[in-house]
Amino acid sequence: MNEHTPLEPTVETNRSALDVLLRRMRTESDFPALSEAIGDINRIASSDREGVNELSNNILKDFALTNKLLKLANVAFYNQVGGGSISTISRAVVILGFDAVRSIALSLILFENLENKAHARHLKEEFVKVLYAGMLAREMAGKTQLRDVEEAFIGAMLHNLGRMLTMFYFPADTEAIGQLIETEGLNDARASARILGLSYENLGMGIARNWGFPDQLVLSMKQLPAGKIKKCASNAERLCALAGFSNELCDIVLGTPDADRGKALAALTVRYGDSVPVTVEQIAGLLERSMREIAPFAMAVNVNLKQSAFAQLASKWAGMAAAPGTAPAADAWAETDSDAPAILEAAALHEHAAIFDAEPGGPSQRTTEAVQSVLTAGLQDVSNSLIDDNMSVNDILRMILEAMYTGMGFAHVVLCIKDGRHNTMCGKFGFGDGVQGLIRAFDFSLAAQPDVFLVALQNNADILITDIDDPKIATRIPAWYRQHVPARTFVLFPIIVKGKPIGLIYADRPQPGDIAIPEKELSLLKSLRNQAVLAIRQSL
Repeated sequence: MNEHTPLEPTVETNRSALDVLLRRMRTESDFPALSEAIGDINRIASSDREGVNELSNNILKDFALTNKLLKLANVAFYNQVGGGSISTISRAVVILGFDAVRSIALSLILFENLENKAHARHLKEEFVKVLYAGMLAREMAGKTQLRDVEEAFIGAMLHNLGRMLTMFYFPADTEAIGQLIETEGLNDARASARILGLSYENLGMGIARNWGFPDQLVLSMKQLPAGKIKKCASNAERLCALAGFSNELCDIVLGTPDADRGKALAALTVRYGDSVPVTVEQIAGLLERSMREIAPFAMAVNVNLKQSAFAQLASKWAGMAAAPGTAPAADAWAETDSDAPAILEAAALHEHAAIFDAEPGGPSQRTTEAVQSVLTAGLQDVSNSLIDDNMSVNDILRMILEAMYTGMGFAHVVLCIKDGRHNTMCGKFGFGDGVQGLIRAFDFSLAAQPDVFLVALQNNADILITDIDDPKIATRIPAWYRQHVPARTFVLFPIIVKGKPIGLIYADRPQPGDIAIPEKELSLLKSLRNQAVLAIRQSL
């Protein structure tokens, strides 16, 4: 692939200009939060020590994000990979894959934070366009021999990140750049460099690095040179070529008159013929399927595709993308027998009822009916998973803990498992802020003097401690708990298999009396615990 010559003279100049723009962005209250949220997910994705539980826990901190992600996990697009009914983030990760959930979360976080401005209408148009580019790249990843389809999606979606962030944070600069392009005939890169001090490309790449995206994804944001793109020699080059193709196809859809459609598509396929093997005839099916897949994403972030000029054009192209006078060939990737414009109308059919009630204050203020609904959905999730040979016992136990955590609004939920070699009960995983510290705290001997934890395990008794300082119970709270755990109220559900204590589910809230469990909810929690017993028994 040809090298792209930077517009800015030195790395130092770029860095200085980037620092200035970052300081301007950080004065906006939402930018630090956006950066932290995306950085956290990238850190989890790049760490050998983190994994499914950490990703799930991170997403669950954001009530709205959880709700939207679960909605997307249940739409028809994901059912093709076995989505079915998904009511926990843990199950979504298992069903869809870690990378798919990560890419959905990143796209939702990015666009959820870029919508509350006066110029939101223009941003939503840009959102539809870049999201559509991501869908195109995901569809073509296999054809370009990219190993990671979700990486292709993220790469194409972020390809024009610099321009999108400038539109959001620096609208006056965006307008000035547009005037330069119009009056002096400059391209995007030169005009943005003159106004911002560095090009859209270098701004986007600099912020992507700042957010912790890996080098391969950052490099995919490079703008490709004019002329024919050489055959790709590496995965990084394939990712960059696919991101460029997808975004240029979107530009063609948006800016090409009907009469010039065939000519523009032919030029695109010639330009990318050695790196992205797709024919003009195949593009119709590609556009159609991508439009179908964008609908649930758009609904999740409250974008009405019927009001999007880009979506209307892309839908039209889906049925008319072949060169004039040429009958569309059979598409290698997608069925194209549906009426493409009707896809916009069908978007509403993809929306499932929310798993959570989006009430102020989140889970702790849910109605009794809403709590029971979440717990019941979690039970169904686990029941489906117990008959799935691809589910590990840890996957199922995570779903159980997540259902308890989200349903009851506990501050923390921790699973302990018996270590037979040392005759101890040890924390394994859990949910809640700072839960890793709690997991380390739970490491207690099963041969110690009887305390509330050992009584629960030895007698197979579910125990609720309303206040750890109540004189009637205070002496039964072990020293290790008082030293390491700040919660004043907690509940215990032992896991007994074949008469022996195998595990323990612990859940807490910070203040005395914070936990109240009505009869119906208690029955559902016990049922979830019993599913844990069944899952462990099946694994033995």
